[in-house]
Amino acid sequence: MVQNPSLSHKVVGASPISVQILFPPQFEPFEAYLSPAYLKALLAHHDIRSKVYDANIDFYDWVVSLHGRIPHWEVPADPVLTYLRKNVLGAVETIKSQPEDLISYRQAINTVEQYLNAVMPVDVRMGLTYLKVRNPHASDELKDYLDRPDNIYDAFIDAHRERLLGDASVDVYMLSLVVLDQLPASIAIARAVRREKPKARIYIGGPLVSRLSTQLRAIPWIADTFTDILAGEGYRAITGIFGIDKPYSGHVTPDFADLDLDRYWSCERVLPYLVAHGCKWGKCTFCSHHLTYEGYRASGMDAVLDDLESLNKTHDASYISFCDEYLTPPQLLELASGAEARQLDLKWSTFVRPEAPFRDSQFTDKLYQAGARMLMFGLESGSQRILKEMRKGTRRENFRPILEACKTSGIAVRYDFMVGFPGETDADAKMTFDFIRDNRDVIDTPFSSYAAGAFELRSGIPVELDAAHYDIRPYERLRGDLDDQYEFEDMSGLSRDQRAAWRDRLVTFAKLELDMELVCPQNKTHQLLLKDLYDQGAFGLPVTRIDADDLPALTAFFAEGVNCRCNDDAVQVENPSNGGALEFDRSLLDTLMLLNSATVLSEAFAKQSILDCEAFLEFIGFLYRNDFIVVRYRRAEVRPSLEMATA
Repeated sequence: MVQNPSLSHKVVGASPISVQILFPPQFEPFEAYLSPAYLKALLAHHDIRSKVYDANIDFYDWVVSLHGRIPHWEVPADPVLTYLRKNVLGAVETIKSQPEDLISYRQAINTVEQYLNAVMPVDVRMGLTYLKVRNPHASDELKDYLDRPDNIYDAFIDAHRERLLGDASVDVYMLSLVVLDQLPASIAIARAVRREKPKARIYIGGPLVSRLSTQLRAIPWIADTFTDILAGEGYRAITGIFGIDKPYSGHVTPDFADLDLDRYWSCERVLPYLVAHGCKWGKCTFCSHHLTYEGYRASGMDAVLDDLESLNKTHDASYISFCDEYLTPPQLLELASGAEARQLDLKWSTFVRPEAPFRDSQFTDKLYQAGARMLMFGLESGSQRILKEMRKGTRRENFRPILEACKTSGIAVRYDFMVGFPGETDADAKMTFDFIRDNRDVIDTPFSSYAAGAFELRSGIPVELDAAHYDIRPYERLRGDLDDQYEFEDMSGLSRDQRAAWRDRLVTFAKLELDMELVCPQNKTHQLLLKDLYDQGAFGLPVTRIDADDLPALTAFFAEGVNCRCNDDAVQVENPSNGGALEFDRSLLDTLMLLNSATVLSEAFAKQSILDCEAFLEFIGFLYRNDFIVVRYRRAEVRPSLEMATA
């Protein structure tokens, strides 16, 4: 690490150093990220002047504002891209406005996602949750792309140079990285700073850097780009940078003053907040979060409540996204009691553990009354044997009562499930699937959702460090030298293909069978917001079931922008908002034509003779769940939008 011994705490206070804190692209654009605001406040504690620049939200707005005509490359025109360019700004505004209904929200999300995907140049893929250059896990491919004069990051930097570089006095740049997708932009920004200010010091840190620091330092061209690569928590890392004699690990109130909170792509302001650093449990054998935190330390709840009250008043923010590994039941009770005593009108979400207190609906009622709208549980497995091997410290027998209590209290839930933990068998994985299927009545509640993933063997987790005990054989890194995952063989459990198959089965079940696919946003920021707005009566739920008895009460029509074309052999239906394209036998043309305008489904079924009732329901359901048509109750206002062209 490069240090300046002359910069003692007192000297820094007398002659402030100007620091630029950068949050590089790409991360979700729905809310501000916590680490820059936290770091700004931490530096202020040491009398170090800094400014935060969120390059991530600028990047999103830049890509959208150019309508796909980005410097250095031009995406060939086609009807789909023409539609996306015409509608993307309106879609962003829809996302940033209180939705009239969930169908229009979903259409807007699809439009923006597809636009971002369509306008990227060769070798770049972008969406609302990712920005990838070639194989982002391979440093040679990353270097090859960044060395090109027409790379997307240099084009962005050219358009935002003043904001990125900051004041002329800035001589220290600190970049916070959460995910690997931010590394290419960080390198490009560091190169630009080097060109403009050769003597400036440039540091990268954050959760990603803590996990990959050894690998990043081992790649000379990456290591040489930065003054230093900082692993671990910021309070300790900054001591060497600024010559601080004594680290400060106490309570810090995040400072969002430099951010324009209205720019984020959400209908209300949501601020992130952290009560505790680290995990109170800290024993899960699959977890890598201990690589970021040094033990566990929590702020007192009075200080937390002071912060929440201040953030609410200062920034007019009524929604809080707690970023903790999890909040304990005693912390939640203290939070709820304090919020009630102070009459804080805040709505919030947090990660929690499926512990026994959540079985009590009186407890969950108290949380709801204190603002809890979404709780995120890591259930992981339906097999108690696997939970024991994971050292989760949780009981499967508590899962359903917990979900029942949350449903009774009106709290939405996000659940994480994992298949393929070492030693897991088909029977264990089936227990997880059966738990979801058999408890769908308490799992599939309004704005609840689940994520299903396959076990990942990451560097530094207990399973990787004791591979022999778990009877696994690690191989090479999975995708390249910048990957912290290993390919492995499970000697007594599921194969790689079996793990993938079980994951796909869980994902498919949610997509095809559960209401959450039609109701719940795919990001936790909007999940929190829309759950609360729904509770306030701002909108209702969309149609989620289409049964034979429902047909007289429902109308259907093609979604906005969908077009249908017919040739001698088949009928093609295209949806530019999500990139979907279907092909049907020509015999279904008349049936599809019925959807050219708002049609009562019972009448549509009666007017066609190709499909029996079961097949018709399946056909309509498939089109609806894949966003090709809109299905509404007849009392709702509808507007036909299909442009039908036949040849």
